[in-house]
Formats: sequence, structure tokens, C-alpha cells
Amino acid sequence: MARNTGPRGRVCRRLGVALSNITAKDPDKDPVLRRPYPPGQHGASARPSVSDYGQRLREKQKLKLYYGLLEAQCRKAFLEARRSPGNTGTVLLQLLERRLDVVVLRAGLATSIRQARQFVRHGYLRVDGRRTNIASYRVKVGSEVRFSPAHRELPIVKECFERMKGRQVPGYLEVLDGGQGVRCVREPERDEVPVTLNVPFIVEFYAQRV
Repeated sequence: MARNTGPRGRVCRRLGVALSNITAKDPDKDPVLRRPYPPGQHGASARPSVSDYGQRLREKQKLKLYYGLLEAQCRKAFLEARRSPGNTGTVLLQLLERRLDVVVLRAGLATSIRQARQFVRHGYLRVDGRRTNIASYRVKVGSEVRFSPAHRELPIVKECFERMKGRQVPGYLEVLDGGQGVRCVREPERDEVPVTLNVPFIVEFYAQRV
């Protein structure tokens, strides 16, 4: 499975997205909050102007960072959203929010999109009772996602349960059995999606290129 495995701290600094916003990293150790300027020798003093194209490209790069996507995956999701009825930007986020790895992350069953994807790929999770190891699997409204009985007792899973007790989850998800599972109850609204993006810029970026 192709995936990004490079350092995220530098990317977050370049895009101005706090690493603690996309992982459970301690904000006191967040490289973006400690050094809120782009990486590199002249990052602290440079004041580069950003073109219209650069602004749209930056928003697209943020989308890929939030969801851990490759370019081909991002483009494919946009094309599907454009073919669907409704606002393209809103539909794009709804499609991405119903990816299995994203549902696991939003439910607090993992501390980052990378850990959520690892849980899925290793077969820790079941959707409606069926083992599913495809991170991009789209969870349907009404479906339940749970850890399989064979993996609930793993130390890393127990650690996630303990760390995420009392967590707040978006309104379109329902926590089951004290946090050991989650149900998708409806499509997410734009203001429930915890990503800071200028979505029209992303739509404009791809609309000019596909």
C-alpha cells in the first residue's frame, strides 16, 4: 500500500498547521507552535508573497496532510465529489470523513491518521461484524465499527481506550460500549468536520486541472 512516511513536522511548519491538531502530540513539544515559521535557514526572516495559484495549492496540500492522502487519492475523491449532487466542497469532505481510517480517528480509537490506518491494515477492526483491512473503505450511515475480540486486549489498543476516555466525538458519530466501538449515524455537516481549510480554493485548484 502506497503511503506517506516522511516527517510531518517540516510539512506542518511549511503549511502552518499545528502538528498537535492532527495527532495527540503534546502541544508543548509541537514544532509548529515552538517555531511558527517555515523550515530552512531563512524561514524565520523570509516574507514570501504567495500567488493565487500558491494559495490554492497550499489548501490542497493541507487537505492531503489532514487525511494522509496521496495526490492520486485526493484527485479521485474530488472527481467523485464533482459527479455527486450537492456542493462539491462539502461532498468532498463528507466522502473523506466516511473513510474507515478517518472514522476510527474521529472516534478517538487512534491518536493519529497513521495509527488509525495501521489498525485497519493489520485487521484490528470489523465493520458490521466483518473484518475489513482497507483504509479507504467507505463506512455507510448506520454501520458499526468495532475492534475485533482478538485485538481488544492488545496493550496498544487498551492504551488508546484509556487515553481517549471521555473524549468528544463529532455529532455524526455515536460511541458504543463505553468507547470500544462507533456507529455512523448520518452524513457530517461542514462545521462538524475538524479541519481548517478553504475548501472552495481546493475545488478551484482541481477544477482547472481535471
